[in-house]
Parts: sequence; C-alpha cells; structure tokens
Amino acid sequence: MPQSRGPDQNATQSDPAATLPYSSRSDEVAVIAVVLQERAGRDTAQWDQMTAALAPDAHVSLSWFTGTGHDFIDASKEMYDRGSRGFHMIGAPSVEIVGTRALAHEGVTVYARGTLTGVELDIASHGRLYQRLVKADGRWRITDLSMLYYKDVVSPVNPGANIAALADVDFPVDRPYKYLAALLREAGYTIGPDLPGPDRPQLTARYLAAHDIWLHRIQG
Repeated sequence: MPQSRGPDQNATQSDPAATLPYSSRSDEVAVIAVVLQERAGRDTAQWDQMTAALAPDAHVSLSWFTGTGHDFIDASKEMYDRGSRGFHMIGAPSVEIVGTRALAHEGVTVYARGTLTGVELDIASHGRLYQRLVKADGRWRITDLSMLYYKDVVSPVNPGANIAALADVDFPVDRPYKYLAALLREAGYTIGPDLPGPDRPQLTARYLAAHDIWLHRIQG
C-alpha cells in the first residue's frame, strides 16, 4: 500500500520557503535586525547600537561622509550635537546570503530640513542603501555601508514662501541629490560629485557589480 503523506510533507511541497534550512532563515532575520539596528541607532542617537552593528573594520561611504565605521559614529555624534535631526524612512530589506557573507539593500528616504536662499525647506532624498555584512564569532556585522541616490524632492516649510528664490541656488553638483548636497554644504560638509545614481548608468552598473563580486567571491 502507498504510504500516506503527513501534513508537514504536504506543507513542504506547497510552501517553497519551508524547504529552506532553518539556519538560512535565522541568518536572514539576524541580518535584517542588524541593518535596522544601525539605522535606528543613527536616527535616535543610540551610538552603542551603531557600534554593535558595525564591524571594527567597517567602511562607510555616504553623501556627506567617507571613512571608517568608527569615524562615522563620531561624525554622526558631532552632527547631532550641532542640532541636526535628519532621519531615515526604511523599506523592507532584501537579503542574499552566501556562506559567511550577506548583502542587504533596502529603499530609503533621507529627510532633512534646512534653508537655501532664504527659503526653509524640507528635503526628502530617495535612494537605496546597501550593506555588506560578515558573520564572525556567531554574529553578523556591517562591514560596508553605502547608498545609491535616486532623486530629491523638496517642499517649503511655509507654503506661502517665495520658492522662485530657489532658482538662485548655486548647487555644488548637478546630480539627482543636488538639493541634499546644497543643504549639507550649508552645514559645512563637502559632497562628492560621483555618487552612484540613475543619471550615471555605467557608474551605477559598476557599483552594483562590485557588490555582487564581493558576495560571490571564493571565501577561504
């Protein structure tokens, strides 16, 4: 007589996720937790959370900062102490894990407020954050943090403001993130002109390819 199939076997056939090893699912959850922990720590001035999420040799490359993870935390503290209260809205992370390496990326909007040519503005800079993570001693930590910049959206804090004055803004870069760059320049930060974005398809292709090569490079 044919053997009957138990409910767990049927569930495995109908649910592809059920065929994943438990370690893979648990690692994915752990990676997402670290990604969210780092951003939440940054936005809420919980510097210990950032320190725990970043590997000792972490590298960070964002619009206003390029350097080590340790220096990024110090620079974030300084920015916060100067009164900056920008924050991030994070989408659901996508995670790919190969051995002890993981690549996470998620849609993000950076919110900031500042003044350009006398007009107080709210700026929303849309993009996608990328995190490279490595698992060591049973823990996932971020070893590289960077961002792909899509576009800026601006709105006056006062709806009656004379936004025509914005035509006189001397933008430091003519890129999709030019309003964010101008606002950060007003705060004393230098913004690079060569950040990846949709207006530079070859640059963006190299940026994405570098992540893929790192993830799938032979580990040993």
